[in-house]
Amino acid sequence: MTAPRLVVDRLSVRRGTRVILDELSFEVEAGTIVGVVGANGTGKSTLLSCVAGVLAPRDGQVRIDGHSVWGAQRARTAARRALGYVPEGADPPPFLTAAELWALCAASRQAALPSEQIRAALGLAELADIAIDRMSLGMRRRACLGAALVGPPTLLVLDEPDNGLDVARLDALVEIIQRHAADGGATLLASHDATWLDRLGARRIELTRR
Repeated sequence: MTAPRLVVDRLSVRRGTRVILDELSFEVEAGTIVGVVGANGTGKSTLLSCVAGVLAPRDGQVRIDGHSVWGAQRARTAARRALGYVPEGADPPPFLTAAELWALCAASRQAALPSEQIRAALGLAELADIAIDRMSLGMRRRACLGAALVGPPTLLVLDEPDNGLDVARLDALVEIIQRHAADGGATLLASHDATWLDRLGARRIELTRR
């Protein structure tokens, strides 16, 4: 059997005295799409931030392709190179153009820029020379999706990637995520749109407020 792309093992996060995540465990296998659902404040963005190596958990482990996101430096570097992440805010440095953002991601991952097919589907060419701080929400989201797809990564972690996208770009994103799964990648994403998750064929993990 193929090893899972993502392993979350007894992950716990607290903010002060409040428990956000409590010994949460699950796996995301190659070729699968998993949607994290739940009301606001249940920890969806917190979970994705921990998986992406942005927020340190109190306890537990996260492994991407067998590499510990919170382990030794070599393992952390390997995990991050396998990862494409779009946070909820989608706010990269405002002074960068989209093309500069993609180039930085390609250099840090030692990987190729998004494919011509992805650039066409998301309309990235029109964003290339625009500074982030001059973009609308939907444009920033597309620019960040382009950055996440540099490589391409084996694991996509996407926090409300559908937010701010028009119907055509949503359709394109469905095809990109499903193609990524068909090629052996995996996706963990959060969304409030149950219909969109159904279109993706996503298995669900539901978080509840504690």
